[in-house]
Amino acid sequence: MTSIVLGGYISVLNNHVINVVIPKMMSGLGTDVVTIRWVVTTYMLANAVVIPLVGWLARRLGAREVYILGLLLFTSSAVVCGMAGSVAVLVVFRALQGIGGGLIMPVTMLLMLDLYPPEKRGLGTAIWGMGASCGSLTGIPLGGFLAEHLSWRAAFYANLPPGLVALLIAVFVMHPSPRERHVPFDWWGFLTLGTALVALLLAVSNGQRQGWDASPIVALFLLCGAAFVAFLLIEPRVATPLVDLGTFRSPQYAMAIVLSLIAGAMFSGGPFLVSLFLQRLYDFSVQQAALIMFPSSAFLVLCTPVAGWLSDRLDARLLMVVGYLSYATFAAIMTFADLRFSALAILILYFGRGIGLGLSYPVIYPIGISGLPAARGKAATTLLNLCITLGGALSVSILGALLEQRQLIRQALLAETQHLAALGTQRALAALQALAVQLGGALPPALHARVLLARLIDREALLLAFNDCFGFFVVICLGAAGLSLFFRRARPPA
Repeated sequence: MTSIVLGGYISVLNNHVINVVIPKMMSGLGTDVVTIRWVVTTYMLANAVVIPLVGWLARRLGAREVYILGLLLFTSSAVVCGMAGSVAVLVVFRALQGIGGGLIMPVTMLLMLDLYPPEKRGLGTAIWGMGASCGSLTGIPLGGFLAEHLSWRAAFYANLPPGLVALLIAVFVMHPSPRERHVPFDWWGFLTLGTALVALLLAVSNGQRQGWDASPIVALFLLCGAAFVAFLLIEPRVATPLVDLGTFRSPQYAMAIVLSLIAGAMFSGGPFLVSLFLQRLYDFSVQQAALIMFPSSAFLVLCTPVAGWLSDRLDARLLMVVGYLSYATFAAIMTFADLRFSALAILILYFGRGIGLGLSYPVIYPIGISGLPAARGKAATTLLNLCITLGGALSVSILGALLEQRQLIRQALLAETQHLAALGTQRALAALQALAVQLGGALPPALHARVLLARLIDREALLLAFNDCFGFFVVICLGAAGLSLFFRRARPPA
């Protein structure tokens, strides 16, 4: 189990650390933002495309062997990425690292299911999830430290010690997994689903920069829709499909798919929004923002195994409802947040995320597959992993676009209220003009005062835009709480 937890840890740690050191990487390699984005995008694309293959690979090669292959690809590619002298080399080996990462997370779930019987899978899932939680916990502060004190190359080498330990345990301690030698590969299913995923992720990654109504983005969404429809038409006619659509006849599994998408948004979207909030409005550094978010993430790591243990003994729906309501409460209060909130207040409020994920996330997997036969249930977990990945990617893109859109709307609404003839505006300009005289500068005090007023409006518009974005989590968490009332463990199939 140690190797399984370490595998999940390095997979999540890698994403957080690399995202933090991107600016240093850009200056070190002498490239621009558009080019350096491919370092993240190629990893994400390779990760998403390979996840649906894990079920077939585990049957054909054995789960332990696939895990070893994933660790070898991931760690060796990390070494080459750290040594890369050009963006082209870095992007190529980030794609290989993405393939390794895409193998690691789903196959560790399959290995965990072999270790724990059905009545203890809540605890097993919780322990498995601790790896991902610890990666999220340490990723941002470690990335900030490496970016500030060392080099962006050290961010890739940070994966090596835990990766090598996980690899050695897998090779010398784990027992070989059973294989099925003659399992045909669903080529058409892979091509259609892979095309749909690549098109979707490219569209959501570039939509905010190019514009959601830009021709390339619209074309990618249309391609995604056409490929996905083709996938749905092909899969029922395949003897050994890449994704067993029959699992969706289980109400628990269908609800688990939706809850996994929401869990991905809660995992990735929350830290993304809070970190931006602290950096752009409070002018905190990455490390300072990480320190404020650290206690909640640490609590999440501690809460996860306890919730898993309780879910094997209590009605898990109670845990999930409390968890989702805790996250919704944190988000609801943040819809009224302003600069009068102290850093300590935000630190305490952010515990709502730790409680929310700690109580809700560990029970999605065991309950989601509880109504499926053992063989189908193990294969079905790979799609749940894919949904968490997609939920995280989609939420970050949606929140980024929503933040920009709401800031423009709020800015326009605030500007409409600032008529120069209005008494309040005149008083504000008078106060700002007095300040401008004290500050000095090349601009005339009257003009300087108007510039300062415009900046105040921009900052207030950004604050209100953040308030609006936190409402996104209120909506999805309340929806998840309502759905979880019907999410109960099914009787084991006969």
